[in-house]
Amino acid sequence: MKKILFIGDLRSASNYGAVATTESLIRLLQNEKYDIDIRYIDYRSLYHPTPLNGYKPLSEQSIFLKIKRIIPFKVKKLIRSIQYRNSKPNDFVPYKWTQYEEYYNRMMSDDILQFEKRMLEWADIIYINGEGNIVNGTDRYGKYRMGARYILYMAWLSKMKYAKPTLIVNHTVDPNNWNAFEMISHIYPFLDVVSVREKLSVELLKQHGIQNVLYIPDALWTYKPISNWVPSDALKKEIDFSKPYICLGDSSGIKNAYNSVKWNVSDVLGVIIDELYKVVPQVVFVDGFNGSNEDINRLVHRKKIGRVNFYNCSYHDLFHVLKNASLFISGRWHASILSVLANTPILLWGSDSHKTKSLYPLLDYKYQFFEVSTLPVNIDKLIDTSREILADSKILKNQMRVKSEEFSVAAIENVKLLQKYI
Repeated sequence: MKKILFIGDLRSASNYGAVATTESLIRLLQNEKYDIDIRYIDYRSLYHPTPLNGYKPLSEQSIFLKIKRIIPFKVKKLIRSIQYRNSKPNDFVPYKWTQYEEYYNRMMSDDILQFEKRMLEWADIIYINGEGNIVNGTDRYGKYRMGARYILYMAWLSKMKYAKPTLIVNHTVDPNNWNAFEMISHIYPFLDVVSVREKLSVELLKQHGIQNVLYIPDALWTYKPISNWVPSDALKKEIDFSKPYICLGDSSGIKNAYNSVKWNVSDVLGVIIDELYKVVPQVVFVDGFNGSNEDINRLVHRKKIGRVNFYNCSYHDLFHVLKNASLFISGRWHASILSVLANTPILLWGSDSHKTKSLYPLLDYKYQFFEVSTLPVNIDKLIDTSREILADSKILKNQMRVKSEEFSVAAIENVKLLQKYI
């Protein structure tokens, strides 16, 4: 039996894509029926020092999640600040390549990463779910984003210090940060597998001299929906399923921990909603911020539109919400994949990386892709493109079905590539 350390278990993140993709990867691993023992390092470890014995799993029935569903976002922020008040998020992984040996010495001196050290010693194989970590994000101190630095450092430790087979899979690489690329250039060439989920990352890595990179579609393409789904009472309060509707989403390009657009989010999206009401009788907002973005909260309340998010609509529900929609407009990568799987056409704008832009060439999609920064002056084009896509809907549904089947088969390679090491 081989022991696998799965780094990047994102099931504890309140994010559709993080949860859905992690569960897809784990399901694929189970389907292969490898003789393996798996231990996990989860989302919280990417941003806060892991307790000596690791984090306790967050189950769907946990008090923590029940509280998260009902309390206001400002209270959630206070809880997090109390929960992590003694943590030093910038102190346990390096933010420059020149610091790697120094931080390794700190780990060996029992100063940092003691849980990770024990897991690296235990494992035979290191399997890293890179997901959407290595994307744009530099903080006000000039340091690259924390979650990305964590998985890069763990990959380096695994391969260079513990000589373990090390695979980083299912991810986008678009950091827009010199320090990040310096780390990548010293780490990726030595890893056993580097696989990315779209082709723009392949091109970018090769521009930086990384040749050992594979394109394997996102594990979420293997998702199989619930067959006997019915909407919950909570969803019926948000959506009138007897009327046509368009789903409108947001984007990490609109606001994230490191940057935000300069235009007024509530006003601009409000104009888009007004124009969409001229196309369909109902607009439903897919809130990737889960109520944490005050601009979007104001928008939803002002326009009195239905809203779905992680707390009233699981990703299983979201698939069916999108399946019943006429069109999905957003800048979210995984929600857009669910829409394609549901054979519902998409219209996309930018995110915190090139990931949404990369979906168009994968689908051979001929329509306009919109830069998030220039959205206010291109609303008329956005609405015209929406009408164009709706007119082509029947053809597009068939094209999406064909592409989804192709990607579903190819995405299994995310776990089949482990065969060589088991």
